[in-house]
Amino acid sequence: MANTSLSLGEHWETFIKNEVASGRYGSASEVVRDALRNLEERKSKLDALKSHLAEGAQQAQRDEFVEGYSTEMLINELDAPYFSDDAS
Repeated sequence: MANTSLSLGEHWETFIKNEVASGRYGSASEVVRDALRNLEERKSKLDALKSHLAEGAQQAQRDEFVEGYSTEMLINELDAPYFSDDAS
């Protein structure tokens, strides 16, 4: 596997050294690989969420809700906290 050189700055260099010193990781490479795996996982989850939100928005525009539910009901539900007697 090819080596890659990175300039991380003092903050990240110290962070990585501390992680290795703690025994949680065996090397700086392990720290960076774990960080990249976490970033990749977070990006994947965010992409899936965006996709689901876009799908939901399209369904709402077509007025496709769970049976017995409507756009009007959704709006009323979202507005309720602002117009209730408990609102401060």
